[in-house]
Amino acid sequence: MTLRQFHIFILISACAIAILSACTAKKERPSDIFSHNEMVKALSDVYIAEQMTNRLGVRPDSAKKVLYKLKAGIFKKKGVSDSAFSKSFDYYIERPTELEEIYMALVDSLTLKEQLLNATPP
Repeated sequence: MTLRQFHIFILISACAIAILSACTAKKERPSDIFSHNEMVKALSDVYIAEQMTNRLGVRPDSAKKVLYKLKAGIFKKKGVSDSAFSKSFDYYIERPTELEEIYMALVDSLTLKEQLLNATPP
């Protein structure tokens, strides 16, 4: 999946979530849930790890193990557990408007990273 295809997928998913769900009452975010910014950074790192794993060209079972280790490293570096990430993701799944904001910021973040990589002289 190219970055452009990913952007399209994210935008369509975010729009579908917003359309299919009713407006939810905005409550204060619990302290154990990632902020929008933390969620964007975590999702960005996980997406990049998934893409790195996809490019390895190894069998799916081996790729799954590699991805598991990469994600564990990401969460260790951030000082959080994978269950905290999952809990935060589940929290935002139930709040489609906020999830859409996160995914829009994620697309912007990944686009900026791509532009910076492409702008760097060899």
